[in-house]
Amino acid sequence: MKIRTKMLALFAAITVVGCAGHTHGVLAESSSEIKGGIFRHEGSEGTLMVLEYRGTRYEASGFAIEHSQNLTELRQRFGSGKHYDRIFSGLDTDHYVYSALVELRSNSASSLLCSAVWRAGGSPAGNCTTATGEKVSFQYR
Repeated sequence: MKIRTKMLALFAAITVVGCAGHTHGVLAESSSEIKGGIFRHEGSEGTLMVLEYRGTRYEASGFAIEHSQNLTELRQRFGSGKHYDRIFSGLDTDHYVYSALVELRSNSASSLLCSAVWRAGGSPAGNCTTATGEKVSFQYR
């Protein structure tokens, strides 16, 4: 409970300062084994992913975020009009799908390999694999 309170306080402080970029908090319902976490994917401070899994804090920062879009599917959906031209030229980014493959590490040198995906304007969700091969799902809000 203390870590969750600290994380909420940190999130509030970052938000008030105004340089937090786009930060998401983990949904409590995403997994019974995940008790807290944050995901930041924009802003001057760079990327950050934190998960508290089974009482251990795992984190990573500075990882790459990929973005892609299926232009063939979008052309079929919108035709060859002005909307598609804006998408194709990069002026309309609402159709991007973002993804990140992140290795989270704890102080005890254990790690989680996590994959997150989200649409523009959405929240990251995905799963992590432990060193023993267990999978655990997460979802941020």
